[in-house]
Amino acid sequence: MSTGQSRFVVSAAWVEKQLGAPEFRVIDASWYLPSHNRNGAVEYAAGHIPGAVYFDQDVIADKTSGLPHTLPSPSQFAEAMGRFGIRETDTIVVYDGIGFFSAPRVWWMLRTMGAERVYVLDGGFDGWKAEGRPVETDLPEPAPVTFTPNFRRERVTSLQQMLEIVETGTRQIADARPAGRFTGADAEPRAGMRSGHMPGARNLPAVSLSENGHFKDLATLRKLVEDAGIDLEKPVVTSCGSGVTASVIALALESLGVNDYTLYDGSWSEWGGLPETPVITGDADAVEKGEHGPLKAHVTLLEMTAPPKASLPMPVNIQTALMRATDIPLPFYRFLYTQVGMRYHWHERLRMSDVELKSVLDDPRTSVTVLYVNGAPAGYFELFKQSDDVVELAYFGLFERAIGLGVGKWFLLQALYAAWALNPQKVIVSTNTQDHPRALQLYQRYGFAPYQTYETLIDPVSDAELLAVFKRDVRG
Repeated sequence: MSTGQSRFVVSAAWVEKQLGAPEFRVIDASWYLPSHNRNGAVEYAAGHIPGAVYFDQDVIADKTSGLPHTLPSPSQFAEAMGRFGIRETDTIVVYDGIGFFSAPRVWWMLRTMGAERVYVLDGGFDGWKAEGRPVETDLPEPAPVTFTPNFRRERVTSLQQMLEIVETGTRQIADARPAGRFTGADAEPRAGMRSGHMPGARNLPAVSLSENGHFKDLATLRKLVEDAGIDLEKPVVTSCGSGVTASVIALALESLGVNDYTLYDGSWSEWGGLPETPVITGDADAVEKGEHGPLKAHVTLLEMTAPPKASLPMPVNIQTALMRATDIPLPFYRFLYTQVGMRYHWHERLRMSDVELKSVLDDPRTSVTVLYVNGAPAGYFELFKQSDDVVELAYFGLFERAIGLGVGKWFLLQALYAAWALNPQKVIVSTNTQDHPRALQLYQRYGFAPYQTYETLIDPVSDAELLAVFKRDVRG
């Protein structure tokens, strides 16, 4: 193999020479989308590389997750490998029909479970057959062995961790789905699932990393990764539709010497299937520059009909203060609104004229309370008394610097105490899938119940609009 090729990719000629050698094993990992109109199990039965076992990714999976082909437990995986006659110390080559579609998923699984000498066949089985290499239809009967797993848990990202990554930006997100599904222009193959991508994600389609079944050379891989906006010096999490082609990016990253990567196993089948996770549409570069069009959002209206029963002590080791802002200056209000809401595409108040905004804030039914942490503003909530019976929690949130300090739940309770002090029959709030990813869950935890949902479009504030507001406030 050329030094310009991935050290994890092996040629068909090399594999053919190894067939039958001790401690050399071959796995057919072919799995396809409905659009491929192919069946991996049927094709395996019709012919496969001599001695290859068939790894069914829908069977060797965690069936309790409710998601497609989720990573199985180490013990379940080890039991399957043992039945295949495969030890973690063996030299293992994985292939699929196409070349680099589903085989990298099993490559990643094996390495995540502790196997080290794991490779992917360049050219796939389609290339193998085209070159006239040996094929057999006999099903192997390997002698059972023991596969001893050494699970690398840090290589797998959960939904909870993914929510934190989206919120904090601690890892870059590389999405392997085709561009149309990433931008939201094309529908997802799973019925009823939202299309689009996670905030902050970059698109690196898995199909771009290979050509005619052959993995691209390292220089080309590096350029593709960097052109997608991914910094190889920073941590990465890979994602796709269901965790399969995210492994193609994982293969590219590890080929380029990146070790600080992880894979979001639930991927879009989990994220896009949940109503409360934030989803944005459009090209990633345009989104960052504020040049995208309206964003799709799923809105949930909630109500609570009794004061919260929970109580939390004031956070320790930090100084907090709550101050109601009477006659609040418009620039200070816009500062609060922007610091809390820009990450979640809040826009309405920034597009109001001074007269309109002042009219809203001077309304005696409106109250704004500011949270100070260690002497500086750190968040705010805004209440609006719609009637004697209904109080709306119109706005609520923390500055980014205050996230992680342990004040969020306590602060929400203070907002709810203030709302119920107005003696309503109920308190209402709304949230949407562009808001904080845990907002809906948090509201429900403290007594809110959904009563209505609907779809809407959000037109985010552009950089130019934001700059105009800033200049207006600075000039007074």
